[in-house]
Amino acid sequence: MIEITSPVRVRFAPSPTGYLHIGGVRTALFNWLFARHYGGQFILRIEDTDEKRFIPGAADDIITSLRWVGLDWDEGPDVGGPYGPYVQSQRFDSGIYTTYSDQLLEAGQAYLSFTTEEELAAMRAEAEARGVKAFRFRGPERDWPLAQQRELAATGKPYTIRLKTPLEGQTSFTDLVRGAERITVQNDQLQDIVLIKTSGMPVYHFAHLVDDHLMRITHVLRADEWVPSTPYHVLLYQAFGWEPPVFAHLPVILRQDGKGKLSKRKDDVATNRFWERGYLPEALFNYLALQGWSYDDKTELMSRAELIERFSIDRVQASPARWNPEKLRDMNGIYIRRLPVAEVAERILPFLAGAGLVGDPPSAAERAYVAALTPMIHERLEELGQAPELLEFFFREPRPGPEGYDPATLVPRKLDAPQTAAMLRAVHDALAALEPWEPAALEATLRDLCERLALKPGQLFGAVRVAVSGRTVAPPLFDMLVALGRERVLARLTAAIAALEAG
Repeated sequence: MIEITSPVRVRFAPSPTGYLHIGGVRTALFNWLFARHYGGQFILRIEDTDEKRFIPGAADDIITSLRWVGLDWDEGPDVGGPYGPYVQSQRFDSGIYTTYSDQLLEAGQAYLSFTTEEELAAMRAEAEARGVKAFRFRGPERDWPLAQQRELAATGKPYTIRLKTPLEGQTSFTDLVRGAERITVQNDQLQDIVLIKTSGMPVYHFAHLVDDHLMRITHVLRADEWVPSTPYHVLLYQAFGWEPPVFAHLPVILRQDGKGKLSKRKDDVATNRFWERGYLPEALFNYLALQGWSYDDKTELMSRAELIERFSIDRVQASPARWNPEKLRDMNGIYIRRLPVAEVAERILPFLAGAGLVGDPPSAAERAYVAALTPMIHERLEELGQAPELLEFFFREPRPGPEGYDPATLVPRKLDAPQTAAMLRAVHDALAALEPWEPAALEATLRDLCERLALKPGQLFGAVRVAVSGRTVAPPLFDMLVALGRERVLARLTAAIAALEAG
């Protein structure tokens, strides 16, 4: 294991090509925990040099999503810092990358390549026809004098700038996640990769490396998919004569069935979807920390402070993690149940407003009503977004019939519709005269009625539950009746009786 000395400087550098993938948040989180554990700095940098895939607003989504999960950064686009700007397109506009691409050209470590995309495709096809399994491009211009390359460029012929990859020897690097294992690649298995596109915009391989050096990044914690590209990055560091950072490639997150990586196309993995559905950021923070890392073989619930204290790179697994939405949902439910009821009431208000059940903003009366209802669903919530469905009947009248619930659900086992209607009339009359209107009195009255009518409590209670809520499963019956109030309960019983009699 390589010794890690403080202070460290790490970065998360997403591309604004769409919503922030939850796997990206995991990468950001591991960088953040690493920085906080070792007393270093965590930097956010937006890498927006991919003009074709750039999506307006995506950078804002990245920042909003990261902050919602609970991450902050010491330097970044919105907070500044000594090594800005922290958006690559702005760095490109200031000419940073041209300085370093010119340096490579002058040193003979890169060259101007005039091979077009069409010519490159033809070369690949020809190589494939010859049975070449892995086509490795080496541009003919790599051996031209720089003056000759520039002479052709001066005619207006489009070109890219490519790395002049060595034809012999080998390139090695160390990976912390693999126990400081030395990974070695033969240079003849590499190719001359593009560093600068024909538009003049740098590609990831070049821009991120220059930025990491200038921002004094000490450790690069990134997705496992970048392992094959790392030899090129090491070669670039060598070409510049710079000390490379220490690399740590984080395990991929597989789909729940283990068949392939968690996918934007196949899985619900947009970070903003988790707050839309009512996941607590602290629960998601905790769960993501366990995607490829563990403290021991039993501890799962950990606070931010505990995760910072316990996080170490040597416990990051090299093998893939596996996404388990049920486990995340269960963990979210645990975190919800840990919250005070009053806080849960506040957190579900936006979801109720979104469903049109309360105002936006809610009135003082609506807030008080929601606070009174929340204890009935607190233990059942696994996502805050479930609250509107669980509480809707408190705000809207359930109606038996085509537009509402099936009147047949009112009829208990071993009873028919006329018997059920008679039972509910008896309930209506008993509750109309009840004082006080509180849980103990309601329970005593209905249990006494069961005895007088020779019914089992499950029969009577079940029919009352459906009559007043429209559901066979609802919050505790007597608390529910209190919250609805006498007038609404009696009105709903009357509607249910009418539906049974209309049969």
